[in-house]
Amino acid sequence: MKIGYIIHPRKDVIKRIEWIGKHKFDFVDLFLEEDIAVPEKINIAQVKSILKKYNLSAVGHTAWYLPIGSPIKLIRECAIKEAERYFKIFRQLKVEYVTIHAFWPPSIFSDNEGVEYQIETLKKLVKISRNYNLRLMYEPIDTERDNLKNVSKILSNVSELYFHLDIGHANLYKKKINDFIKKFHKKLVHIHLHDNHGKEDEHLPLGKGNIDIEKVIRELRKYDYDGTITLEIFKGNNKDLLRSKDKLRKLWNSE
Repeated sequence: MKIGYIIHPRKDVIKRIEWIGKHKFDFVDLFLEEDIAVPEKINIAQVKSILKKYNLSAVGHTAWYLPIGSPIKLIRECAIKEAERYFKIFRQLKVEYVTIHAFWPPSIFSDNEGVEYQIETLKKLVKISRNYNLRLMYEPIDTERDNLKNVSKILSNVSELYFHLDIGHANLYKKKINDFIKKFHKKLVHIHLHDNHGKEDEHLPLGKGNIDIEKVIRELRKYDYDGTITLEIFKGNNKDLLRSKDKLRKLWNSE
């Protein structure tokens, strides 16, 4: 199991990677989006150099607001073009897995319509991603529509699409985290880990919410998960983040 942390797309990318390397994370989760971490502003050579300096690998992450499920076809097509701009950068950085997020249309459109819009877009994105030797991961977001039924329809209808489990999101709206692990473990290749109290997407340090981290780890180990886990923690300070890293490592090694 590898533990990583994120760059902030609105702060200095190099300084962020440097901090991640100095604090002995295993990889960087490259959040490439507006307004600093965009293709025209990324210094590929410099990023490669700093990753090599700290022996860091990387996973890719596109903007969570990329409208792949918009009811407007032209907007979905624009989302595909925008995603491909980032695919080119991820390819140059030797990234293998890249996250694409769920995107749901307004409530006047049904769940089934939202699923179909996303399936249409994701099939095209998977086909394009092959040209860049990338593997796409689907990350459900923090809505009631991101449930087992809808996610299952999308994953079963888009071949070569992998699963990115955000454990914080899976704890909202009375959903059960372990149900997602059990249902999709065969496609699960990446995890975002943070805590909350089951009502809001709080992105708290581990142990600050109501998620039973030990239970989650046991379930992951049950299915032999040994991939990447990003600590997507936004609240607290750096000490809280580093304590969460140490806690995760300790719990994982003790199971």
